[in-house]
Amino acid sequence: MLTNEALDWLQQSLAYLAVQGAPEVNSVVGDASSRAYFRVHLGKRSFIFCLSSDVDSNKRFREVSAALEQVGVMAPLVFAFDDERGYMLMSDMGDTLLSDVYEMNVHRQPKAIIHRALTDLIRLAQIPDPLLTLTGSYDGALLARDFGLFEHWCLDQFLGLELSGEQQQVLVTLASLLAKGFECQPQVWVHRDFHCRNLMLTDDDVAMIDFQDMVKGPVCYDLISIVYDAYWQLPHDQQAALISDYYQQLMQSGILGDEVGVTLFQSWVAQTAMQRLLKILGIFCRLALRDGKQQYLSDLPLVIKHVDDVIAHNLDLWPEGVVELWNETIQPALKAKLVSETSH
Repeated sequence: MLTNEALDWLQQSLAYLAVQGAPEVNSVVGDASSRAYFRVHLGKRSFIFCLSSDVDSNKRFREVSAALEQVGVMAPLVFAFDDERGYMLMSDMGDTLLSDVYEMNVHRQPKAIIHRALTDLIRLAQIPDPLLTLTGSYDGALLARDFGLFEHWCLDQFLGLELSGEQQQVLVTLASLLAKGFECQPQVWVHRDFHCRNLMLTDDDVAMIDFQDMVKGPVCYDLISIVYDAYWQLPHDQQAALISDYYQQLMQSGILGDEVGVTLFQSWVAQTAMQRLLKILGIFCRLALRDGKQQYLSDLPLVIKHVDDVIAHNLDLWPEGVVELWNETIQPALKAKLVSETSH
């Protein structure tokens, strides 16, 4: 629960907002980060109190929140903050995640909701640069770090694989290809974690959360975050429909020019998906090994399946040796390790 100091600050902040009374505070299950969230109730009103010691991340959150409001994307509003103590008081987007809607409608996926979210991606992509000054870009250093997560936490720490020199070179070549795939795409503002647990359904809209790590990045990035969602398997026909819909919206908005045909766009989707999915494998392994969050191991089979699909449906895109390295070494090792882990 909150400390007395935090409760005092909370009550003072609420009083400043002309909300009087003794608040009821309950912990909210958070994400994979170190942030802690609490729901604050006063009568019919509710707020979210966030506790985070990452001052830079908190500042980015506030800046992005303000920018999203400017372009008509629903996101939590920040009413009060204290960077010295790591406090933020913000609007409450409710409890209904897109993942909840998926589970409740497992036999009939909510197509209108997901396609509505794509419209927000167009708005996000077109945020004027002057509105965002604290965020960075998906540069070579960030790409190398992401690929390193896969190599270190998945291949080395989780699987304990000892790759041959030839296999290591295959990974170097793959990383280079994926980096080039990022560079040749139009660079727009991207959420970076646009999946079903970071999209919330309010009464009349879709809201984004957990957007403080937003950067300038490849135009396909957020699309594949939901098409190849790490927490949910969409039907293949709906995946294709989302890719087609987003391509059309990008063309109509002028973000893509006529020189970007469907085939080129689909190659960008595949390369971007491969990069993100390998990164997620590394992150989920790190969460399990370093942070003790073993529940993320149960999400690995879906991520593995996504990689299987991306590789199998785009065989002509991958450098020599990539398909064999995945199908004959990495994928079988991951499946065997997961069987071993779940049998304990």
